[in-house]
Amino acid sequence: MLTNTALTALKNCIKDNIHYAQYKVNGAYHKAEIRDARIMSDGRVGITFIIDHTLPGDIIVTEVQLYDHNGSLWASKAESISRKAVQEGILYRFAFTITES
Repeated sequence: MLTNTALTALKNCIKDNIHYAQYKVNGAYHKAEIRDARIMSDGRVGITFIIDHTLPGDIIVTEVQLYDHNGSLWASKAESISRKAVQEGILYRFAFTITES
């Protein structure tokens, strides 16, 4: 069994190594800056970024991704998030649960 120290080290590894995000709109990927990376009060690792409002018109985000400092893909998730042209950006958070079983 992993100790709490080992589980915390794994969480910190994820938190410290995610460098940027990407989101897919109309088949094209757009890079996004990580706004927050932390171990949340419930123990999950939260990685937060903003899906920018600079893309014109109504959009549908169909995928979100996280990359490390080397540009390697660490996480990817299919989505269907709609944004109307009059809205600002979309705050998005990956939340990872790391447990021993």
